[in-house]
Amino acid sequence: MKLIYLLLVLLFCTLNIVAKERNQSQPIMTQTDSISDDRVEYRFALGVQLGTDIGGAIPFPFSNVPDVFNPYPKLSPSIGAKLTFPVTKKWTLGAEVTYKKVAIDADARIDNQRFHDDKNNIVSRFCGSAEMSMDFTMLEIPLYFKYTFKNQKDRILAGLYGAWIINAKFRNTVTKGYMMTDDKVYNGSIDPGNPLYINFSNLLDSWDMGFIAGYERQLFPRIELGLRFSCGFKDIFKPSNQYFDYKMLHMRGSLVLSYNLFDIKPPKLNPFR
Repeated sequence: MKLIYLLLVLLFCTLNIVAKERNQSQPIMTQTDSISDDRVEYRFALGVQLGTDIGGAIPFPFSNVPDVFNPYPKLSPSIGAKLTFPVTKKWTLGAEVTYKKVAIDADARIDNQRFHDDKNNIVSRFCGSAEMSMDFTMLEIPLYFKYTFKNQKDRILAGLYGAWIINAKFRNTVTKGYMMTDDKVYNGSIDPGNPLYINFSNLLDSWDMGFIAGYERQLFPRIELGLRFSCGFKDIFKPSNQYFDYKMLHMRGSLVLSYNLFDIKPPKLNPFR
């Protein structure tokens, strides 16, 4: 009996020594070094992006869009920077600063459009064929949330944007038609050889805000391609505008190619991980 007891004590001591040696040979994982499925390995990422926008200002309600309306969008490059702040493996908060130019030409059949006749200093109306030219140079700042799907490559985003309109132009050229007074009384026709030029640029406001939504695909570890749609909440004209019977809102689609420069990791995580 004493021999059996002695063997059990010896076996227990041997197992205890082996366990201690195994623990000493393995690295110690602290709470700050371990990463769960809901955590990410970096604090935020900085990137740059290039893109282009197609769109312009659209009458709202949409019933005010002319029946005959032929747009000719102009493509101009946009350039910007972005910051992404991961919240979980699936949710990310993003912010951007983008310098862009959105321009479009169009021809349309205009009906009963009010405008200020600078030559005669009166408010008039016209009906007829017109050519339009819109041009907006802006600094846009979107703020949005992104959701990443299980494949870790496809994402959708939604949020808000604010924009400072640095320079804006909105001109109409009436090529043929007729004029009316503000009381809708006929006041003569427009000679195609002497078109009527109307400049609404001084009525445009200097800022805009609205919502933004889109889809994003990770092509390579640092390169992403995105499609976006944005729509303004406010009229492009100043509140003092008295010549339009409806609002005009910024609406555009954007194609964006972005490159993540680097990720900033929390200091207690392995920077080479």
